[in-house]
Amino acid sequence: MAPADLLQQQKSHYATGATRSFEARRDALRGLLQGLDRYEGELIAALHADLGKGAVEAYTSELFVVIGEARHAMANLSRWMKPVRHRVPFLAWPGRARVDREPCGAVLIIGPWNYPLQLLLTPLVGVLAAGGTAVLKPSEHSPRVAAVIARLIAESFHLGHVAVVSGDAAVSESLLREPFDHIFFTGSAPTGRKVMAAAAANLTPVTLELGGKCPVLVFPGKDGRLGESLEVIARRIAWGKYLNAGQTCVAPDHVLVASEHHGPLVAALGKAFRSFGLEDHARIVNRPHYERVKAFLRDGRAFHGGGYDDDALRIDPTVLIDVPADAPVLQEEIFGPILPVIPCEGPDEALTRLRSQPAPLALYAFTKNRELMDRIVRETTSGGVCFNDTVVHITGQSMPFGGVGESGMGRYRGKASFDTFTRERIVMHRPLWIDLPFRYPPPRVTVDRLKALMRFSGK
Repeated sequence: MAPADLLQQQKSHYATGATRSFEARRDALRGLLQGLDRYEGELIAALHADLGKGAVEAYTSELFVVIGEARHAMANLSRWMKPVRHRVPFLAWPGRARVDREPCGAVLIIGPWNYPLQLLLTPLVGVLAAGGTAVLKPSEHSPRVAAVIARLIAESFHLGHVAVVSGDAAVSESLLREPFDHIFFTGSAPTGRKVMAAAAANLTPVTLELGGKCPVLVFPGKDGRLGESLEVIARRIAWGKYLNAGQTCVAPDHVLVASEHHGPLVAALGKAFRSFGLEDHARIVNRPHYERVKAFLRDGRAFHGGGYDDDALRIDPTVLIDVPADAPVLQEEIFGPILPVIPCEGPDEALTRLRSQPAPLALYAFTKNRELMDRIVRETTSGGVCFNDTVVHITGQSMPFGGVGESGMGRYRGKASFDTFTRERIVMHRPLWIDLPFRYPPPRVTVDRLKALMRFSGK
């Protein structure tokens, strides 16, 4: 079906009101959960085929996230939908006013390949909870997952409610030319700019979930020691990089560490990666991306790792040291299992480096120094900040997730998704039995008298 025809069918279905009641939204979310349950085995197999993800990682980082999001929405939907009462302005007295959140309408969701299930269906949960309709465009770089999702959605939803359109970048471009009511895109910043430019032609609002170089700062407490916490720090950093072979928008990109702790930290990172093993380590998604990431190995010396398999498209988790400041691995988003570790003389140098770069999607810092924590929050900009861990700050539904500047715009997850895919609408009621004459020309009061009336009304 042509994009224009599909969008018209969705707008026609939305106009019937079939998606807007509480019951319809609840049933849609339940239908999605049932579809995920039916296709769980096929989705896990497809995630392994496309990305080499093990069953446990595939379930926990993909299906579990969508299931949790849908259950959270179902549990809170009635509260989210409740109108909010507001005081009326002076000219509208006596009257009543409320703010409703109405669905924005037909939404286009363009998903990425790195988490092809989670990052396509998590925003869909928000659309369903909001009472809208959606066209899903999965990534062509994860074709097996896209095929399973297409069958799941076709079985679970009316075509006018949720539909899947598969294909390459040209298909995305054709969809972007249509006047959707909202566009939700997850991907790279360069493509995000193209999405925003295309949306501007129809004045379509956009949510952009992009990426960036998410830094990690490692500085001790005031006593200058890391001690036994060093192994915990290393494991948490390594885990964030190990997930999906570093192909995660909030993966630790590089580490800035106090010079005196550089040697111990890289040794502890190597130990952590060795303990994780390679059996469940995901592969790089395709040949071009593999060659791009592999080239970063030349930008420094591999303290740990450095191995790769050209046939399997796998790169071992690598701790990279002795990296020149102008090396490509420190300029471009890595999006792979390579972790440069850079010594710094102190927090001043690290913060200066951070402020010279575009705002990242996530900023991580390991320290026991409360003053330094406050300074990092005060002197930096990022989508989120997480102290003494990595990635976990995005795993719940109660906190909004999104970027700023180069790392994106807009927020989603939980209530933030509901707010993203709805619009505030003022609804006011006034009686006809009172109609104050002073509002009509010619003026019947002086300015001083008007001020006195406004003071009396509390305005």
